[in-house]
Amino acid sequence: MEKILSKTNSKIKFAASLNEKKYRLENGMFLIEGKKMLEMGLKANLVDSIFTTVELKNIPSSVKTYYVTDEIIEKISNEKNPEGIVAICKFPKWDNDYSKYHKIVYLDDINDPGNMGTIIRTALAFNYDALVLSKNCVDVFNSKVVSATRGALFLLPIFNDDLGRFSSKDIIVSALSDKAVSLENVKKSNDFVLVLGNEAHGVSENTLKLANQIVKIDISESIDSLNVAVAGGILMQFLQ
Repeated sequence: MEKILSKTNSKIKFAASLNEKKYRLENGMFLIEGKKMLEMGLKANLVDSIFTTVELKNIPSSVKTYYVTDEIIEKISNEKNPEGIVAICKFPKWDNDYSKYHKIVYLDDINDPGNMGTIIRTALAFNYDALVLSKNCVDVFNSKVVSATRGALFLLPIFNDDLGRFSSKDIIVSALSDKAVSLENVKKSNDFVLVLGNEAHGVSENTLKLANQIVKIDISESIDSLNVAVAGGILMQFLQ
């Protein structure tokens, strides 16, 4: 295993650059951290190279592996207490024939990385087929999103697109609206898109115009709203 001892090494500089969205998009690559994420990345055949302070076994010969110092890991890591393993992965590629996906979650300008990561993981848990992000969502390859997915982003097809692309499906929007119906009154469908809105502002007016159904979750009057990831979990489980 090749050793890298300098933080100014070109490979280290490249890895560190992937902490910025601009360079992730330019190179089609992102960072993952920790043994579990590495295992899932290897299983998905998306790992390009690994930087590690610990001994690793059963790494494919096609994956470049570098032994580095703790200081180098700290330079490229986004974790407070890094495990000593950071890897560069290629973006997953998925079939964008949306007719093949019948249970979709659409995120309308979700900003919080933790919320997005949790929603991705929950969608996979409830066997949703795909997740689609509006153009103003937080980057799915943001380090905090990646960490919160716990590897789910390797298994769930994720796309960036406009909600209008799904007009042939039943669009069910979660929103506080006079037209919203309670869960028990929602008409379930075998081919639908569940839309979850921005943490502060909810869904946009344009999104509401595309809705076939608007749904709300009835909660105690002492609470004005639920966290979007919590609400998403309730809705995903009910609609599945």
